[in-house]
Amino acid sequence: MMTRPSTLLLLHAARALLGLRSSRPKTLRQVSTLESPKTATRRSGLSFLPPSTIKRAEAGNPIEKNKLKKGGDAAWTDVYDFAAQIRAGTLDYDQIEDFDINQRLKWVGMLSRFKKTPGRFMMRLRTPNGIVKSDTLRLFADTLKPYGDIGVLDITTRQNIQLRGLTLEDGADLTLKLHADHNMTSFQSALDNARNVVGSPLAGLDDKELVDTRPIANAINDLISLDKETGQRGNPQFGHLGRKFNIAVSGGRDDFAHTYINDIGLEPVPHRETGEIGFNVVVGGPVSASFLRWRSDTYDRSRHRRDLTASPAQALCPSSALPSPCPWTCGCPPLHTR
Repeated sequence: MMTRPSTLLLLHAARALLGLRSSRPKTLRQVSTLESPKTATRRSGLSFLPPSTIKRAEAGNPIEKNKLKKGGDAAWTDVYDFAAQIRAGTLDYDQIEDFDINQRLKWVGMLSRFKKTPGRFMMRLRTPNGIVKSDTLRLFADTLKPYGDIGVLDITTRQNIQLRGLTLEDGADLTLKLHADHNMTSFQSALDNARNVVGSPLAGLDDKELVDTRPIANAINDLISLDKETGQRGNPQFGHLGRKFNIAVSGGRDDFAHTYINDIGLEPVPHRETGEIGFNVVVGGPVSASFLRWRSDTYDRSRHRRDLTASPAQALCPSSALPSPCPWTCGCPPLHTR
């Protein structure tokens, strides 16, 4: 919420990710595309923050103080209330709190673009591993077609999709359809949330891959964006992270997912004796010890292209905690886990 996560926190998060099952959850509640979901009792995302973070926010800038007044996860129900009132003619955009329009609705993936296109939003989705079905693409095309030239679909560098030119009302309807019929969401795709989970672009096709990253990326996405208590999209436990929190899973040695520039990267490695596939964990991305060295006056900046990468986890793990010799075949001393 306030700062980039510490490397130790990233390491704990990585351990949690490695315990995931790859199957889709059976608890995802089906919601009618014609009705907004029933308001379920769930904890506010702010309740998961430690007191030290709350204290920093109270003394922070106006944006952080506004988040404490009403957490961004409130937008997961507010967006449907706003849409219903706008359609009924009882609410105009200028009557909605400015912080809701420009900040909180980002928790729904709705980013205001009022300066250039008044009354329009850009909707950012969550497309784990960049996989999207043809019927979902047709839904996007049908949604954007009435908007003419301002209705645009972007494909991003994180294997994601963004829809430009939407009204809030159409955006709210689209989330309901995605949740009910496409097992997809736009929730938690912007601001203080983890970004789209990147996997190998050749998953399932690369004859040299060690793991198929698609089910792993799906499982991580569900961990982040699915509330296990309510069965609905929007997980308050992961709703107030550092901005642009990035996770990537590589399928093989070629590392097409570029794990080393992500906050958490999972690299598959086989066991020397059994051949079992485990994961080498890299954490920190560019905000790592090597980056801090690069920023110092004594660091040789001529080497920064090679060294601006994630910190190997052995920086946090004493050598006594590692097996010797290491049974995994990655050829380096970072922490290995399965």
